[in-house]
Amino acid sequence: MPHRIAVGSCSHPSLPQPLWPIVRARRPAAFVWGGDAVYADKFAGLNWTAVGLHRVPDGNKTHWRLTFPPPSIHLDATPDIIRGWYEEQWGVEDYQKFVKGWRDGEEGDASNNGDITYEHKKESNVAFMDFVYAGVDEEMSKECATDGKSEGVGVCRTGEERRSKWEDPMYQRSLEGKGVYGVQLFDFSRSSERKNGNVLWGGGYWVPEREARIDPDVLSEDDGNATAPYSTTHSVAIFALDVRSNKTPWPKGKQKHGSGGQNCTTDDAQSGSTIKAPLFDLLGQEQWEWFQSALGNSHAAVNVIVSGLQIHPERFPNDGNVVEEWSKFSESRQLLYDTILNSGVNAPLLISGDVHMSQFMRKDCARSSEVMDEARKAHLQTRPLVEVTTSGLTHSWGNSFSSQPKNHRWPWMIYTYFVSPTFMTVAHLVNPWNDILVRTEEDSRREMEDLAAIEGQNDPKEAPGGRTGLQYYLGLNFAELEFHFAERGSGGAVTVRIFGTHPNDPPKLESSWTFDQLSGKANLPGMTATVQDFSAAAHAHGSDLDHYWTCVPHRGLAPPYHYYAANTIMFLTFCFLFFLPHALIVWLAVALRRRWHRYRSKDVELWLRAKDLNSL
Repeated sequence: MPHRIAVGSCSHPSLPQPLWPIVRARRPAAFVWGGDAVYADKFAGLNWTAVGLHRVPDGNKTHWRLTFPPPSIHLDATPDIIRGWYEEQWGVEDYQKFVKGWRDGEEGDASNNGDITYEHKKESNVAFMDFVYAGVDEEMSKECATDGKSEGVGVCRTGEERRSKWEDPMYQRSLEGKGVYGVQLFDFSRSSERKNGNVLWGGGYWVPEREARIDPDVLSEDDGNATAPYSTTHSVAIFALDVRSNKTPWPKGKQKHGSGGQNCTTDDAQSGSTIKAPLFDLLGQEQWEWFQSALGNSHAAVNVIVSGLQIHPERFPNDGNVVEEWSKFSESRQLLYDTILNSGVNAPLLISGDVHMSQFMRKDCARSSEVMDEARKAHLQTRPLVEVTTSGLTHSWGNSFSSQPKNHRWPWMIYTYFVSPTFMTVAHLVNPWNDILVRTEEDSRREMEDLAAIEGQNDPKEAPGGRTGLQYYLGLNFAELEFHFAERGSGGAVTVRIFGTHPNDPPKLESSWTFDQLSGKANLPGMTATVQDFSAAAHAHGSDLDHYWTCVPHRGLAPPYHYYAANTIMFLTFCFLFFLPHALIVWLAVALRRRWHRYRSKDVELWLRAKDLNSL
C-alpha cells in the first residue's frame, strides 16, 4: 500500500470545494492544513495612499522599493465571527466525509497578514484547534455515555483509545496564547499493528507525542537518552509552524520596512538559549527554541516542515502589506535555514501555502565559512533545500486569486477570471524566479530509475506523471506526498504530486527526490548556480561563522537588469489589465452617449420637419 500524506491550504467556506472527493480517493494517511483554513477577516478596500517609491534599509545601506499594487485593507474578525466561519467549513459535506480522524495543521486567516498585535490571537488559535477536533469530541462523548468508561479529562476508553485535544500539546499551547505549532509523527512500519486505535486509514501508525519523544513540551528528564521507540527508517515527522501569532508587525502605509541590521536580536541571555529570535521576526523566541529542540529530537527518516508563508521566494519588490513571505524578514529566514541545516535532521522538505498556486522550488546551500574562504570555496560542498508550495483549495490564480466570493460571481468573474491567470502567467514568463524547478525528460528518467532501485526492481513500473518545463500550476490544487521506503535497511524517496479538479486526470506536477538527496548525502542534479553566486549572497549577509549557511536559487542569481526589466514589464502589465477594462467601459459609455445624441438629434430634426409641413 502506498504511504501518502495530503496537504492543502487557502479555503473559503462560501466558495465551491470540488477537491475533497479527490483527496479522499487518494486515501492519504493524514491531511495537513497548510494555512488559511478559512478567511474570517472582512475586505474593506485598497490603500491607495501607500502606493509609491520608498527608501528602505537593507543592513547598512538603503535602496528604493516600489509599493504597487496598493495593499488591501481588512477588518479583523471577532471570536464569534471566527467560530462561525469554522462551523461553516465543517458543514461542508465532502470535507466532513474525508477529514474525520485525520488532523494536523496551521491556523486560518482571522486577520489578513495578521501578527502579534491581533487582539483575538488566543481566541483564534483555540477556535482553529476546536475546528481541527470537530467531530472527535462528539464521538467520544457518545461512546463514554454508552460504555461509561471514562479516564480523566477528555479521555474515554471504549476498547480502543481515541485521541483527545486535551492531551495535545498543540492545543495546550493555543490555550496559553503561545500559538498553533506542533509536530506529529507517523510510523509506516507499523501499518498492521492495532494499538490504541492509532492505525491510519491510508496505512501507517500515528505515534502519540509522549511516545514519539520529539515535542520538547512533553519530554521528561528521563527521555533524553532513550532510544527512539519508532522506526527510524520508515517514519515521517511533520512540523507545523505558526507564522502569524508571534509575527512582528509590518510598518503600515508609507513607513519604511526592513530590519535594524544583522545583529538585531532579542535579549534572552538570562534564558541560556542557544538561539535568538531576530528583532523583526515571524516565529517568536519561544517557538524558535521549541523548533530547534524538536528538530534535535527527531530521528524520523523524513522531516516535513510546514509554513503558512513561502520561504525561498522573493517574488515582488513590495512591502509586507502587499505580499507576505519569509524574505521580507530576511534575518528570520536566515535563522530558519541555519536551524534546519545545522540540526542534521534527515531529509528535510519544506511545504508552504498562501499564494493561491502551486510551485516546486529549490535552493542550494553551503556553509558561509567555506564560501568566504578562498582556499575552501574552490571545492564548495553544497546541499539542496526543496520547497513545495500548494495553495488554492477554493480559489487560485487560475480562476480568481481573490478570496472574496463576489469575484467568483457574475459579472465580476468575467474580469477576474481573465486578469488573474493572464497576470500570473506573464509573471512566470518574465521574472527571474530561478528558485523554481525546471523539469526535463532526463529528470523524469532519473527519478524512475531511483524509485525502481529503492523498490528492488530492474525496470520502472510506470512513467511518472506531471509535465516538464517550469514547475508551477495556477489552478485549484492540493499536494500529495507519497513515501517509498527501501525494502531492506535505510533509504527511500518521496514523490510529490499536485492534483487539480479533474479526478481522472494525471497529476499537474510531479517530482521525486531520494532521502539521501534531501539530506545532502547524495548529489541532486540540476544546480547551475556558480561559486560567484554563493560569494555574492554570502557577502550580502556578511557572516563567515560556521553555523551560518548561504542559500541561493539552484539556477543562480539573475543580473540586476533582469529584475529591473521584469518589474517594469509587470508594472505595465498590471496597468494594462487594470486600466484597460475601465477604459473600455468609458469608451463604451461615450460611444453609447454619442449614438443616443445622434438618435435624439435625428428625432428632433424629423419633428421640426413635420411641424413645418403642418404649418404649410
